[in-house]
Amino acid sequence: MPLKAVIGINDGRVPKVPAFVLIKNLDVNRLVWFLVDTGSTYSAICESDALLAGIDPTTLPYEKGEAVGFGGKFRCRSINHPVELIFKISDSSQFTVHRSGFKLIPAEHEDEAIRRKLLEVTPSVLGMDVLNKFEIHILRKKVELIPYEQ
Repeated sequence: MPLKAVIGINDGRVPKVPAFVLIKNLDVNRLVWFLVDTGSTYSAICESDALLAGIDPTTLPYEKGEAVGFGGKFRCRSINHPVELIFKISDSSQFTVHRSGFKLIPAEHEDEAIRRKLLEVTPSVLGMDVLNKFEIHILRKKVELIPYEQ
């Protein structure tokens, strides 16, 4: 029996998997490639992916407190709507992760050149709040996320 897994890519440095982000209240349904980050507690969509999906980050409230990540300290914004991450499984089925709310990583900086760079390099991230629903295999050229039975 073939393995039922979400298949992603790994270029040796950046393991990524695709998922459809569905936010019905905001009329959002967009494919996003997420960095698989087992060191991150929470998942988040980056501002550039949010903008492509039609989400205006400036309309979202800030989360309380600061987050610490790959670029230092920053304040996330909160998508205060039900969010579904829909993963395509290798057997053509789907695996859906329901989240009540989701974080957005804003590319905020007073220097416009730095802000543009942040928009280019900041990835959307799958953290352990979502990854704990999968058995994770990061191989040389690919990533496999095997859903645990629900």
